[in-house]
Amino acid sequence: EIIIDAASTLYDFKSMQRLAEGVLTQIASLLNVDCAGILVLRDGGAVNNDFSVLAGSGCYSGLIGSAGQASLDSDLKQTVEAAFRRRKHEFVDHRSVLYIRTGSGREVVILLQAERDLSDTDRSLVEIFGSRLSIAFDNVILYQQLQDANAQLEDRVAQRTRALMQANRRLSAQWLRLQRANGFKNEILGTVAHDLKNPLGVILGRTEMLVELIGTASSGDTVTSQVDHIRDATRRLITMVDHLISDAMADAFDITIRREPVDVAALVAEVAEANRPSAVGKQQTIIVSAPAGRITMCDQDRMREAIDNLVSNAIKYSPVGGKITLLVDHDAEHTIIRITDEGAGLSPEDLGRLFGRFQRLSAKPTAGESSTGLGLSIVKRIVEMHDGRINADSGGPGQGSTFTIILPTTA
Repeated sequence: EIIIDAASTLYDFKSMQRLAEGVLTQIASLLNVDCAGILVLRDGGAVNNDFSVLAGSGCYSGLIGSAGQASLDSDLKQTVEAAFRRRKHEFVDHRSVLYIRTGSGREVVILLQAERDLSDTDRSLVEIFGSRLSIAFDNVILYQQLQDANAQLEDRVAQRTRALMQANRRLSAQWLRLQRANGFKNEILGTVAHDLKNPLGVILGRTEMLVELIGTASSGDTVTSQVDHIRDATRRLITMVDHLISDAMADAFDITIRREPVDVAALVAEVAEANRPSAVGKQQTIIVSAPAGRITMCDQDRMREAIDNLVSNAIKYSPVGGKITLLVDHDAEHTIIRITDEGAGLSPEDLGRLFGRFQRLSAKPTAGESSTGLGLSIVKRIVEMHDGRINADSGGPGQGSTFTIILPTTA
């Protein structure tokens, strides 16, 4: 019963170190003798007979935590190696050597150095006690394996959690992009339904009138007039579609620009000439001040689109007979493009939302031209893609407006 009680107290230990210390303590108590002891553990698959000293008492206490044969003196090392080799108990004079093999394949050697020889009864007690230690050692080993498995599991859970959080962040970002794309699509559809309806109505109405005129054999001038109306409405429709396509392209996530050497002065003059017929139709004057010869690294097609948007807006919002000025200037690091008109000007509220998409301003086109509210948002996007900036200034309603693009001269 004493042996059972002594062994059972060891089953609750969860640390190999504490179990080893408890074994030496229980043996000394069981034999009722002062003794020095050492407990050595070796894994069943150990290489080169390596082992660890898990506990020590008396003269062996300084060896606790030692690993490998080199940590022991030659006599002690030979005794331990012999015990592992013989795999059985041995009692010689004051020294007792116990050998235990656990169910999990570990090997334990307990060496006791007592002050007296052990009697046969003492030796029997020690052997019986030793036979019950296998379960205690396996319990600790299983517990440590369980702890290691839990730690690995927790680490894997933490890794998976981090991976899931990263995936969730990516999904959230993708969801936001999809929401923006869907919102943009809805805006485009709304614009198509609203802004494109008017020129289509004009085309339909003029076509019906043309059919009637042809049926009544009207004069050629009258028919030509109706055809002109159809052509003008069609051109307006094409312009709006071009704007919508341009903004859709500018809103693409993988949009890029292709920089090349560009004579911005020549580009501005080209845009002015392309818009001159529209200005002449409103008896407007376009003045270009653009000294040639300075090269800017930019995307020529994109910058033509941006400048054309600003010039066409100036024509659209300027009064009949108004003047539009295009100026190109340079400083040490920048190319500066200014478009100034004598149009309706901008209120403080207009200036605050000028470059937003689909924004309707207080000013209206002076000849009934249509507007999608897209042009300036496209211009801003193009300029920012070039690492530039755009500003708008106005003295207020009726005071005209100046739009300034500032681009870095080099990429």
